[in-house]
Amino acid sequence: MTDLLLDLRYALRVLWKSPAFTLVALITLMLGIGANVVVFGLVNAVLLRPLEVSDPKNLYQLRLGSWTNWKLLTTSYPAFEDYQRRNTTFSAIAGFDGYCSATLHSENIARTVSGYAVTGNYFDMLGVQPQVGRLIRAEDERGANSASYVVLSDSLWRSAFNADPRVIGKTVRLNKDPFTVLGVAPPQFHGTDKFDWPDYFIPIVNYFDSDHLRNRTGHPLTVLGRLKPGVTPQQAAENLTSIAAQLAKEYPQTDTGLPLRLVRPGLYADTGDLIRDSLYSVTALALLVLAAACANLATLFAARAADRNRELAVRVALGASRWRLMRQLLTEASIVSLVGGAAGLLIAAMLLRVLDRGSLPSFLGNSPFSHVAVSVDARVYLVALVLTLFSGLLFGMIPAWQVRRSSPLQAMKSGAVDSMPLRRFTSHDLLLGAQITICTLMVTSSIVAVRGMVRMLHTPLGFQPNGAMLAEIDLSEVEPQGNAPLEKKKAMIDALRSIPGVTAAGTLSKPPFTGGLRGIPVFTPGTTEFTLNNSVLMPLGLTISPGYFEAARTRLLSGRDVSWRDTI
Repeated sequence: MTDLLLDLRYALRVLWKSPAFTLVALITLMLGIGANVVVFGLVNAVLLRPLEVSDPKNLYQLRLGSWTNWKLLTTSYPAFEDYQRRNTTFSAIAGFDGYCSATLHSENIARTVSGYAVTGNYFDMLGVQPQVGRLIRAEDERGANSASYVVLSDSLWRSAFNADPRVIGKTVRLNKDPFTVLGVAPPQFHGTDKFDWPDYFIPIVNYFDSDHLRNRTGHPLTVLGRLKPGVTPQQAAENLTSIAAQLAKEYPQTDTGLPLRLVRPGLYADTGDLIRDSLYSVTALALLVLAAACANLATLFAARAADRNRELAVRVALGASRWRLMRQLLTEASIVSLVGGAAGLLIAAMLLRVLDRGSLPSFLGNSPFSHVAVSVDARVYLVALVLTLFSGLLFGMIPAWQVRRSSPLQAMKSGAVDSMPLRRFTSHDLLLGAQITICTLMVTSSIVAVRGMVRMLHTPLGFQPNGAMLAEIDLSEVEPQGNAPLEKKKAMIDALRSIPGVTAAGTLSKPPFTGGLRGIPVFTPGTTEFTLNNSVLMPLGLTISPGYFEAARTRLLSGRDVSWRDTI
């Protein structure tokens, strides 16, 4: 212990006498470790941290289809019921649709909210307990429009109702439909997608009409399943694959060509793979940054050790062992790595706090991480400690190894020069090659990324944003009698066109690039009953009004624009 304290005191004194060297080393390591901790914090929040549900290790998401078809990895409600009834490997299967926007009305409250339409067993399968009141149950579902209940999230309950427990049993309206407040979800539960926190939960039987509930063409449901005790994911996948094969034979027009796989829940089916791959790529880039930092520090420490050859040779001549000198140099590297790692962790914690939910600047309010609980937990601290120790050992071993191979007699004769015997290939060559390789990889990756960004910025959007203005409107209060909503929309567009300076106006169901696409049924010529089961295809799309293409300055390649007469 005494020798260790002496090593620490001597190392601190040596580092203090070389402030420029110490500062450069600390900043280099701080940036390298800080970047990796920030990236791992995001990976931890998005990919590693489980959902706030009961027994998350046995919870899986069922993905049907692939990116090569339009079904986007979700399923239809009838297919969900088939998997629910026929499977033998899951104790429960539940589903939800996370694209449910509405206007909440209650007394003096009117605000736009988004929520989940869930199956009756959704909360029971997840093991979520209510904070106030009760949650939606399977027995609440008795067919279409049979369960006009709503469960509020903790944030909506507090922001809209001041956390008043007397809201339970009251009636609120989502758009024009009345719902009875059943209960409030616990504060730690934010749904089953980490990028989209719902404000409310309603039964899916009250979100879709009976026609949609019987339709196999549309695929709105994200499906979750909890494995039975003792069942492996491979066994469950095989069971579900056999069910998919049966459904393909029974419903060849709608259920054919849907490969199935199990993944961890928490990411929407249509974006999860992209987010995961992007985070892995950023992690690899961050590790390259740390490797470059360690290579630079190893070069600095090796050069510094070479300058101290005469000093180290004198200490050997006075009786110090080579192991003692190696330990001394490793102690200096360890101090630099610990202080640099602590500084990097501090900077990373500050950046992660900025990225944490609700803490983003207003101009980043729509960032994908605006609803992700990005925080520093024990796993992040552990990774920071491992990176710190590994980095110190990595760049500290080079000068230590250099001392082990040095010749004290040669050092005493030549002074502060490299006393190692001449060799064709040395550790300096290795470090130089590693630095060149890493820098080449980073420069190449940066060039590719910049070229991709430039190409993306110059990619035609399909519309001209210059001079365009976007406003959100809510026509949910218009009584759906006859053509009242259509006439209201037409009058609004005509009023906008009459404003001086406005050349065109039109409506779009969702702003571009914001998601929320809905299936639009396609029927064969001659169809008389326009029900969903009679549709031959249900591609995802948006609904527009006449004048939208003119306002967006979108050029039609063929055909004509829509008109007010194009209604069914």
